[in-house]
Amino acid sequence: MKIPASVAMPLTVRVRRSPFWPRSHAAGGHNYISYNHTLIAADIDSPQHDYQHLKDAVQLWDVGCERQIELRGKDAARLVQLSTPRNVSSMRDDQCFYIPTVDGEGQMTNDPVLLRVAPDCYWVSIADSDQILFYKGVAAALKLDVAVTEADVAPLGIQGPRAEALVSRLWGDQIRELKFFRHTRVPVNGRQMIIAKSGYSTQGGYELYFEGSDGADALWDELMHLGADLDIKAGSPCQSERIESGLLSYLSDITPDMTPFEAGLGQFCYMESDLGCLGFAALQLKQQPVRQIRPIEISGESLPPLQSFWQVTDKEGHIVGRISSACRAWSYDVNAAIGLINDSHWNAGTNLTVQTPAGPREAVIKDRFWGR
Repeated sequence: MKIPASVAMPLTVRVRRSPFWPRSHAAGGHNYISYNHTLIAADIDSPQHDYQHLKDAVQLWDVGCERQIELRGKDAARLVQLSTPRNVSSMRDDQCFYIPTVDGEGQMTNDPVLLRVAPDCYWVSIADSDQILFYKGVAAALKLDVAVTEADVAPLGIQGPRAEALVSRLWGDQIRELKFFRHTRVPVNGRQMIIAKSGYSTQGGYELYFEGSDGADALWDELMHLGADLDIKAGSPCQSERIESGLLSYLSDITPDMTPFEAGLGQFCYMESDLGCLGFAALQLKQQPVRQIRPIEISGESLPPLQSFWQVTDKEGHIVGRISSACRAWSYDVNAAIGLINDSHWNAGTNLTVQTPAGPREAVIKDRFWGR
């Protein structure tokens, strides 16, 4: 659902705003979508300007739509493991884990980031879905000793190559020692809140897990002031940057009819023994996919926006896959795409045709994503 830029308020209270929404909107946020029943700006400036600025400087992202499912109680770790084939037993207290979550058939239900915030408490930072219902249902069916709630947490993204310089000005040089996908706590409004070295870009940065709503405007303003000489501006997750970097989007690139192996996430699946994942038996039979995510370069000038899957065909015209995301990767002067391709045609260098709204375009399978 898209909200016109002229609309200053959600149409109903069912479409929520994060505590950072007023500042993000005032900074120029527009082309809103509803994600986890929460507004998020698809653009702040023009897509190409946002893309280049993200690579050059630092941006604040209102990503409060990344809702946190809180699992708290004696059986919290067991409930997490029931949902994912990744082994979470070795997770350290300061780690973030990217986990594919699956149903009993081994099909993807989400691809969240998992944080362990206390010995018996986890936050599951979800992509757009009703994953909380899965956890509630499994917990109820198995009578687990765990409370499943939505935490009052709205992440704030601090992204770009100058993000480290910015956060160190507010929280000290020790923040520079934080490793990728690790988290620590920093003082915010007199409280200790989690900050992780993570984010939905490959330009470097952090995500602050802001709790509650009080003080959000003041924090935003302080970061903007501290980053003035770093060319800070408001931003939002950048489609072109994430596509060229191979950052997948659940319900776009990853769909509920796919397994983690088809999504290229096999490295996150522990298949040596059953740790308790509900989909383990099904996944054992699906470890050799016949289709898989691939980077694809599409020839020609910039393409129109992708609003539905584009068919991928071979030289005989047979359908051999689909394009789920495409963009102009301006840094590389190519049309970059993410596709789900059959095993008969997924090798790097294979020439294909993509059926786009602008007509058929020649395409080729690449050996890696451009931004990696």
